[in-house]
Amino acid sequence: MRIETPYSKIEALVVDDMATQQTTLRGQLGMLGIAKIDAAGSADDALRHIRSKHYSLILCDYNLNHKTDGQQLFEFLREQQLLPADCLFFMVTAESNYNSVAAASEHLPDAYLLKPITAGDIEERLKAQLEKRQALLAINQQLSKHDLAAAAAACDAVLARKDRWYMHALQLKGQIELDLGRVDEARNIYLSALELRAGLMWAQIGLARAHKAAGQFDQAKQLALDIIESREGQKVLAAYDVLAQSLEAQGNPAGALEVLKDSANVVPSARRQRLVAEGAYRNGDLALAKASYAKAWKSSAGSITAQPQDQLALAQTQLDLGEAKEALATLDTPAAGKPNRSAEFDTVMLALRAQAHTLTGDTERAEQEVAQALAATRHSKADFATIAVAKAALMAGQVEAGLKLLLQAVSADHENTRIQQLVTKALLDAGQGGQIERVVGAATKGLKTRLHEAKLLFRNGQLMEALEAIEAELRAYPENTTVLLEAAQMNCMSLRLGKQLNPIKVDEVRGYLARLDKLLPMNDRVAQMRRYFRDTQAALQAKAGTAVASQKTGA
Repeated sequence: MRIETPYSKIEALVVDDMATQQTTLRGQLGMLGIAKIDAAGSADDALRHIRSKHYSLILCDYNLNHKTDGQQLFEFLREQQLLPADCLFFMVTAESNYNSVAAASEHLPDAYLLKPITAGDIEERLKAQLEKRQALLAINQQLSKHDLAAAAAACDAVLARKDRWYMHALQLKGQIELDLGRVDEARNIYLSALELRAGLMWAQIGLARAHKAAGQFDQAKQLALDIIESREGQKVLAAYDVLAQSLEAQGNPAGALEVLKDSANVVPSARRQRLVAEGAYRNGDLALAKASYAKAWKSSAGSITAQPQDQLALAQTQLDLGEAKEALATLDTPAAGKPNRSAEFDTVMLALRAQAHTLTGDTERAEQEVAQALAATRHSKADFATIAVAKAALMAGQVEAGLKLLLQAVSADHENTRIQQLVTKALLDAGQGGQIERVVGAATKGLKTRLHEAKLLFRNGQLMEALEAIEAELRAYPENTTVLLEAAQMNCMSLRLGKQLNPIKVDEVRGYLARLDKLLPMNDRVAQMRRYFRDTQAALQAKAGTAVASQKTGA
């Protein structure tokens, strides 16, 4: 007969490449009364289990002896939002590896268990984390539903109790306020936390983020620098990110690149190497870009964190350095495992081969590959793929086709300075520097003019004409983030002027914001627009409630 314990209802997953260790961990969990236990021998196996079943506890060994280690698996699950709010993740590691494992992490698990572990060790951590999970469960459940307003209210309920979970709830509330675009409220939360506990790291980071969100970049930079230069904060990656983002926002991409390089020295992960490589490429440091893309490609090859674009970006950098044969060798390297290739992968591969064959003098082959790549490029975007195809066309002599693609890339997101940098570089590399004003300047100016005209129509009371104008731009450039933001704002203003919640307009704004979240995740401007939308809904709902109350009183 099975003995009931506080842990009997837990369903657990053990992830370890050694069958003997799986058996040991199963036995230790069984001693705690946990009977429903699955096991996985690799990250891929674990991923299949997690996608098909809800677990309350995952016990994962750091060293899985595969291309993907335990930390990479955990970070992938976090970034892909595959871990439910009530799931605990414990990392098992040797004591000798603990410091390096814990320091070199983008995300931290709920607990680390140092080998050799016992059932008592697991129970001690499990009891503490279950208490914390239960105390904050209402908040995390709302966060998993992406209902930030409800999550904020759940935080308030925990804060009102003034118990030992107060600071945990305060930390969550600060981030929620930032995500809601309520920068002043977030700043006040972080300041109050620092008054309670001077030097509290999460509050310092939050305050720096609040300054950045408010456009106070000098204050954000200084706070981030203070953190990085402190003994406790020198490995806090969030501080490096705030500093780099603030420098870039102030028009200092070279300074931002130096900060990203420092962060990659702290945590030399594939993600950090990609950030350095992308920044170096845009800033013309091709040697650094090549080295960093190569590190990212090599370190993640065959793992679940692998990105096919690493291979393509490395080849493009080699081509820009004039290393055509090396680029072809890179493109000919078969991918390890089964990476998640995008629809554009084969098209970009053709474009890069065309560039290489142009450089080696095989013009006939290059022309064939360019023709295939152009035929496959049906929808131009502000992305690497469109620019690679355009560059191949320019190099192969199909100048107008190449210029047209670059013009469309700029128009697709005309205020994206990174795309403007990449397009300018492509034109210079292809000997078309004289076309920069026509492609970059004209496209940017044209869209700005049309958006300004739509705003003028709105201000002059021609609401329908203004909305039709902005919708036309959105149909032409569905991923232009500036147009999406303008469309969301204009429709909110239209709702306010109409003084009622038009469900069609409300759904349209929700759609715009959903697209913006995908294109600009965790963006300050999008958060502020979400706040404006919520405030619009709240104001109109309040008016509707007042009107109903007045009618009842009159009756």
